[in-house]
Amino acid sequence: MSLKAKYQYTHFIYPFVVDEKKYTDFIYKLNKNPKLWKLKIHDQKEDETMYNFFLPYMRKFLFPTLFWSSVNKKEIKRMGIYTKSSILSKLTCVEFDYNLSNIKTGKMKDNNVDTIGFDITKIKLVCFMPGICFLDIRAEIDEKDEYIDFNKILDFNHTFRKLTPRAIKSFINENKIKAKSIDKLETISNLILSITKDFEVSSLEKIYYDKMFTYSYTCIDGWEKPEDFKKLKNEFLKYQYVMSSNDSGVFSNNCSRLNDNMYSRWGYSMFGFSRESLVVLVSDKEKYNITRLPYVFENTYMYMFLLAFYQRIRLLNFSQDLMENNRSMVKKLNKELTNFTHFSWFSQITNSEHGMDIWKCLQNSFELELLYEEVHKEYAEYYEFVATQVQGRINSLLILIYIVSVIFSGLQILTNMFDLKDMENFVIITMVATILIYPIYSIIRYIKSKYEVRSFYIKHFGK
Repeated sequence: MSLKAKYQYTHFIYPFVVDEKKYTDFIYKLNKNPKLWKLKIHDQKEDETMYNFFLPYMRKFLFPTLFWSSVNKKEIKRMGIYTKSSILSKLTCVEFDYNLSNIKTGKMKDNNVDTIGFDITKIKLVCFMPGICFLDIRAEIDEKDEYIDFNKILDFNHTFRKLTPRAIKSFINENKIKAKSIDKLETISNLILSITKDFEVSSLEKIYYDKMFTYSYTCIDGWEKPEDFKKLKNEFLKYQYVMSSNDSGVFSNNCSRLNDNMYSRWGYSMFGFSRESLVVLVSDKEKYNITRLPYVFENTYMYMFLLAFYQRIRLLNFSQDLMENNRSMVKKLNKELTNFTHFSWFSQITNSEHGMDIWKCLQNSFELELLYEEVHKEYAEYYEFVATQVQGRINSLLILIYIVSVIFSGLQILTNMFDLKDMENFVIITMVATILIYPIYSIIRYIKSKYEVRSFYIKHFGK
């Protein structure tokens, strides 16, 4: 089915993890280039509806600068760069806008060798403590015609998301992109590299994804009745799973997993969720879809998405840290998991029913509840494993103590043989203490281990 779009935009989001020890230096690098990066200070008056959409503790987490007084704002501007960076690095979330003077427009070829013109309209960087960051590149197709061929949207999203330092190596045709200010394919990749170089963690296990996440809105023409979506469903799923226009696969209507990742509250809109994308397809028959939803989707819902994405990456990193089998990390992981649970894990984020529906869909698509439970169970098992290792070392030590006790027993025999009364009391006390130390210690360690594991489960699972 040939679809035509009236309006569209896509946010291509590149997630990366900054080395925790270098996070302050990373913020310093951004602050040192004010011509390129401008700190975003949120203001309630700018978008009161969006800020009020979130519950109070969510506003504090997502928009900490929203609560700065006029004095705070003046002070942050007067501060030295390093002091400023140190303060910003301790915020739960910090945001920077990129100056677009150096990169604006581009062109690429679709699978039918037609030209796709596009505009890059905004670039921003959002970082969550302790260094989980998202580079957001907003682009929209620039067509001279009134309508945009839906196949061009598919090909545009499918191609552009690969313009990352790791995925771009798979491109063979370097002429896929060519334009005035984007001279060659590597430009977008180089932009990403210029931001992340020397700061992004080098461990492959900590790299979340090699391509950009696709966050896209499209308003189409021809969706005349709510039931018409059945005819559009296959094209919508290609859009949802970021497939190209020449992918000829037909999705099964009986696949429950596909249906679980789709959500619609009204007749003329459909949201699609996956681990690689969040998209919405709407009809121009509904006025809200044209006037309000485009703004709400790329602002209010975008922050919901970034929060869910942050939680997923954070949990995956916890799981990876547990696999390193580093005994010294037990206390550190316990502290970080506790802080994550208390300050970054939210089940309720808004009073909006529609907003909560979307939040639950995000949690399901990222499997956050399952990941959360798995990580905490892994930690409990890891703690018991480490405790067992420590117990083994202590047992070895106690064996040595028993050897010493045997020596003292020998001294006792000598005392009796040669009537050395002065040593007798000392030897007896030492032997009794040595005999009792192991069982007493074992009982204390056992009780402490069971108590700590039980406390951990109660704290994080309530059972």
